[in-house]
Amino acid sequence: MTDPSTEALSRFFATSPAARKATRPLGRDARVALALDGGPARFSMATGEARVEGGAEADPDFTLTLPDAAVKQITAIPGDDVGAFGIAFFQLLLAREPERRVRVHVHASTARLVSHGYLGVLAAGGAKVAWWLLKKGVKNPKAAIDRLRAGS
Repeated sequence: MTDPSTEALSRFFATSPAARKATRPLGRDARVALALDGGPARFSMATGEARVEGGAEADPDFTLTLPDAAVKQITAIPGDDVGAFGIAFFQLLLAREPERRVRVHVHASTARLVSHGYLGVLAAGGAKVAWWLLKKGVKNPKAAIDRLRAGS
């Protein structure tokens, strides 16, 4: 039986207009390990489209720890507004409640993150995400990566 969070994320990335737009800049080598409450899963762009499936990722760019409550919140985001999607994700990174807080552990070098298209994902969020990050003290994309690498 497949984990409900894996199924929800798979469906979300396949059908959500915001998720499809947000992942468009990612290269085929982009891959993320997902630590879910129901077990490991992986996100990849190997087929040219976002795909989430069960199982561990051998060489991830980073690992996202996503509690079930965070998955439910992310997959409930309606519409095609990548900026709103990005802000909702960053808010979960800052959530105080452990059952909602998303954690990131960056494994890849900054050069690898850039070459896999992650800065393009930030750019897809547009001015809405940029302004929100500025208000939180993140002045540029490299500062965002450094902040994630530091775990805050």
